[in-house]
Amino acid sequence: MGASIPMPSGESPPPPSQPFTAQQPWPSNSDTPAAMSVPPDNIFDPPMYISDDDSTLAELYFSKFHHTHPILVPKPAYATLPLPDSLRAVVRFIGSILGSNPASEQYRQAAAYSMKQDIAWTPYRVQALLLHAIALHSINEQAEAQAYLSSAVDLATNLGMNRYGFAASHGNGNPILEESFRRTWWELFFIDGMFAALQQRSWFRCNTVELKAGLPCEDPTYLSGVGFPTAPTLSQFDNRVFEDEDISFSSYCYRVEAVRILARVLAIAEDPDVDRDEFTAVDNALAGWKYHLPMCKGDIARSVNAGEPDELMFQAHLIINNATIMLHLPRSNLRSIHPLTANTTCCPWSRPLAPTFSQHNHLMKVTAASQGLSDLAALRCSHEHTPFLACGLIMGSLVQLSICSLHASHCITQHRERVMLMIGVLKSLGRLWPLAQLGLSQVRTYAKEVLQRPIDTFAAPLPNETLVEPPTTQKANGEMNGDFTQIDISWMDDLLQQPMGGIPGPGSPLAYDSLFNL
Repeated sequence: MGASIPMPSGESPPPPSQPFTAQQPWPSNSDTPAAMSVPPDNIFDPPMYISDDDSTLAELYFSKFHHTHPILVPKPAYATLPLPDSLRAVVRFIGSILGSNPASEQYRQAAAYSMKQDIAWTPYRVQALLLHAIALHSINEQAEAQAYLSSAVDLATNLGMNRYGFAASHGNGNPILEESFRRTWWELFFIDGMFAALQQRSWFRCNTVELKAGLPCEDPTYLSGVGFPTAPTLSQFDNRVFEDEDISFSSYCYRVEAVRILARVLAIAEDPDVDRDEFTAVDNALAGWKYHLPMCKGDIARSVNAGEPDELMFQAHLIINNATIMLHLPRSNLRSIHPLTANTTCCPWSRPLAPTFSQHNHLMKVTAASQGLSDLAALRCSHEHTPFLACGLIMGSLVQLSICSLHASHCITQHRERVMLMIGVLKSLGRLWPLAQLGLSQVRTYAKEVLQRPIDTFAAPLPNETLVEPPTTQKANGEMNGDFTQIDISWMDDLLQQPMGGIPGPGSPLAYDSLFNL
């Protein structure tokens, strides 16, 4: 992997780019995948000898991670198929993270070295690169994670994994392998979209090619290894809404649809001149997504896993709620908090934009989406969630804390309890994923500044007070006048005087200390 795999012409926009180095935060909007398709050379030193049992780390992978990103063949097939050493090395690395193994860094180096040695153009290599990118994201090595993801996208598009016939032509007649390769493409599509959202990019590479790959089946069918249905196409899935009967597809399909809607949000979220009709169409897609779910998918807790939440539907709801916040928060009457959270893990904030509808309308949708994120956090389950949940909880917590500063004192309790819930789940996630632990520390800091204040310091509206929309004017060039009211959140300004992640100094009143030091 010493050089970037050439990108097929016409498949990606050509904005300017610049190289990056490892150990840096998320690349900026001007950094493009093409400039990040080769992981840094300094991570390719020969690994030290590691004595831990391979089967133990693989067991951790399949028991704690596989169901969240289910692209590898099921565990029985993994144990018997002649899979490349580079792929198994990545599985060991992920297992070492999950097991809090002190040799995790050595497993990381071993995986990187193994992938450097194995340069075969195969779907297995795409799987290794993709899973390694997710693992690096989970430990907050974001620039390096993007490098591996970009290499995975390069290779997958060159192999043609986005085409319908790819799985059958490369699966050697094995339906489990064929399904694994279909899942690999759509997982790449999902992760590429999530990375684009976190980096505030308006597009992502996997959404610039034809999406012709067959859609995945349900997880129980995949795990059983028998009874695979014919893979439906994206067109068949889209046309379901016109059928008289309620047709159910796999949970994977509804997550794919959520990412496609996210792609539409990314395209307009930062555009101050977006056409109102186009904005409305995307907003309708977000709002309408849940109404097209069949009854068996509408309730996340109603799954085939004996009451356990459906993890892929859980992630689909996570995407929709996050995308709703991304679209409406900059246009709401919450004062922009992006100066404060510029370096906050997983939570980039955009500049304030003139509202497309009323600011109160945008605020209601932001509030509902943040409540949706806390509702996801409230679902009890015995299995682990994707590390990307941490990003949603961080965003949801900060929105709820902002709303705390707007609402009357009788509303504070409900928002505080939602924040407490999300802090608790972040704490639980932090036991597995270092990314969540870092986000937990940051959210706690902001929460102390808001929730330690006496209840009567929160602004309460007068009995008959209503939100008044200030007039907006249109400039000659069509741009909306930016002189629209922003609700004052003075506690945000106070935090600007503190270093990121700082804790109030000795002597500060901590009325809720016991809540934040769980």
